[in-house]
Amino acid sequence: MRLAAFALGFVVAAVSAYAQESLVGIYNGSFNWQTQSRGVIPLPISLKITSVADGKVQATAIRGHNNKAGQGCAGEYKMSGTYGGNKLDLKSEAGGPAGDCSMHLMLVVEDRKLKGTLGDKAEVEMHK
Repeated sequence: MRLAAFALGFVVAAVSAYAQESLVGIYNGSFNWQTQSRGVIPLPISLKITSVADGKVQATAIRGHNNKAGQGCAGEYKMSGTYGGNKLDLKSEAGGPAGDCSMHLMLVVEDRKLKGTLGDKAEVEMHK
């Protein structure tokens, strides 16, 4: 009985470690940005997850623009956060051209896709 419990625990730990390792990589996609004059515009975003261990995640995000909107906070952001139960929660250090922007990604992991929100309400979807 103890051997079965040990084996089950080992399998669960191995599956969890694999799930975390499989997150590492580059994801590209877009988020919907609400503008004052043009309505909702999709803007590019990429996320490079560099490490996932014990539920802790390190990443770099690049928030793009389209020359008409989103330039104020475009740029690279160092991200850190947590992963558990197929949910990824990442917050940034200050970033953007003036260093006065921040980013918060709340994502659900679905195979090779990350889907959720940027900030309070901007929908975001990325693919590996």
